[in-house]
Amino acid sequence: MNFLDMKTVYLTMLATDILCTMVLVQLWRQNRERFTGTNLWALEFALHTTAFLLILLRGIVPDWMSMVLSNTLTFTGAICGYMGLERFVGKRGPQAHNYLMLFAFVLFHCYFTLIQPDLRLRSINISLALVIISSQCLWLMLVRVAPHMRPLTRGVGLVFGACCIVSILRIFGLLASSDLCQDYFQSNALETIFPVLYQLLLILLTYSLSLMVNKRLLLKIKNEEEKFSRAFHCSPYAITLTRLSDGRILEVNEAFEDATGYSHAEVFGQTTLDLHIWQSKEDRDVVIGELSKGGSLRNMEKEFRTKAGETRTALVSAGIVTINHEKSILSSIVDITDRKRSEEERGRLISKLQSAVSEVRTLSGLLPICASCKKIRDDNGYWQQIESYIQQHSEAQFSHGICPSCLRVLYPEFAAKMNMGSK
Repeated sequence: MNFLDMKTVYLTMLATDILCTMVLVQLWRQNRERFTGTNLWALEFALHTTAFLLILLRGIVPDWMSMVLSNTLTFTGAICGYMGLERFVGKRGPQAHNYLMLFAFVLFHCYFTLIQPDLRLRSINISLALVIISSQCLWLMLVRVAPHMRPLTRGVGLVFGACCIVSILRIFGLLASSDLCQDYFQSNALETIFPVLYQLLLILLTYSLSLMVNKRLLLKIKNEEEKFSRAFHCSPYAITLTRLSDGRILEVNEAFEDATGYSHAEVFGQTTLDLHIWQSKEDRDVVIGELSKGGSLRNMEKEFRTKAGETRTALVSAGIVTINHEKSILSSIVDITDRKRSEEERGRLISKLQSAVSEVRTLSGLLPICASCKKIRDDNGYWQQIESYIQQHSEAQFSHGICPSCLRVLYPEFAAKMNMGSK
């Protein structure tokens, strides 16, 4: 007489399997965009649950469904779980040997169910299949996986190690047993214990898989935080994190301290309006308005004030992020004051050069000049001395003197003395 009724055990296992399947489906839904393979875990547990249901319906559904299909679903689910683990840890491998083993498993089970019924050999068949798949999972989780992931996968590996041990013990128990009944639900006490052990391992596997995913998720979050922190504090541009509602400063980097003259301790917990960083409150309202429309903005030119009261010009880029269920603004500020001054100075130089070029072009045109007195007629019809006209239309300056020819005509006596002196 068994101290546990096998149908009662399987009813309990079915209820537990349904709960475990729901946990794995939820785990997949929450992490399907982060990690691959979790969908195959959910499929594995769903196949196991279906298999238990078919076993419970033995006597109601055909034997090939209750005996062959149920165990085939169990073995197929184990292969799916193994493939899911490979995808999760990024160690995909060939599965041809497992598919061949599944085919051989089905043929063996069909023969000893429909042609020559033998419960002992069918039980050994499924136990051996679980040993092979569990040993592959054990090797994957403890050896094949990358060293840095082994602390995450060790727990799952140990569960599969325990599954291997339980399955091997069951095989030895089946070989040593002499009073095994061909009716599975009338099996001896030893055969009643093993389903309970498998169910405990299934619960441990559910817990271990959930724990592994959560650990990896926490590790990923930690890595993302570290990357964000490095990018935030090592950026050459001033970066601030402020609360959207009131502009309270939550974090600034060193470049912000250099640009504004404020230290981290001076600005932490203060608002940008309290520190008068914005040139005016309206400037912040404009930025908030743009963020409210599109969620982000790029290279908006604004002026800000430093701790010393100096007004600087900057390009502001910002976006809205949610931290602890509260909206904040992540802003990048690029000081372009020196560049603006250089551009203005360059503009002034270009303007001067263009003006000079324009004047040179004026003098290089056709100029009406008197053949006798050499006066030039301007655009208004007035006659000007040539030196006056050139001075007005260029930056040239004149100094006056008398050439030797004019000196002989105008001052012959002085010219003669100069000639005598030269001799």
